[in-house]
Amino acid sequence: MMPYEPVLDVMRRTMSNLEFVQRHATEGGPFEVTQLINSFLGALAHPWENMSGELKRIEVRQAEKYGWPSLHKERSTDRDPSSLGDLIRRLRNGVAHGNLTFLPDGRGQISALRIVNKDQKGHRTWGTILSIADMRCFLDHFVDLVEAIARGDRNATSQVA
Repeated sequence: MMPYEPVLDVMRRTMSNLEFVQRHATEGGPFEVTQLINSFLGALAHPWENMSGELKRIEVRQAEKYGWPSLHKERSTDRDPSSLGDLIRRLRNGVAHGNLTFLPDGRGQISALRIVNKDQKGHRTWGTILSIADMRCFLDHFVDLVEAIARGDRNATSQVA
């Protein structure tokens, strides 16, 4: 089917692909963590570009109250995000620029990702360690919020879908 709402349709199709890969993941592939990282780009980065203004009005603490994972900065020198939109921007930048480190669970599986944000000079400005489960939870909440905003739900940003 031909997409009619490119940003939303790419997001929806990306999430559908993620569900498929997660259902069919095996040791030899497809690889669900790889798909989750790719899905972050397809389902988070593009909508964020279109909705960053609305997302910047949401406080991180407000999102956490509605079940969004709490992402703690890894180092005391890392800057705190100013809003949910700023946190999403940092995650998007870290993933898009390949500033990822896979962290093992001790049994040969990926249990978490270190995602780092750097400035234009390559200096670290922020970083977090995000479990695979929290990364998926964050993405699901983001998609729900984008869908609510796209429907015109006026309470979407105040209730953080």
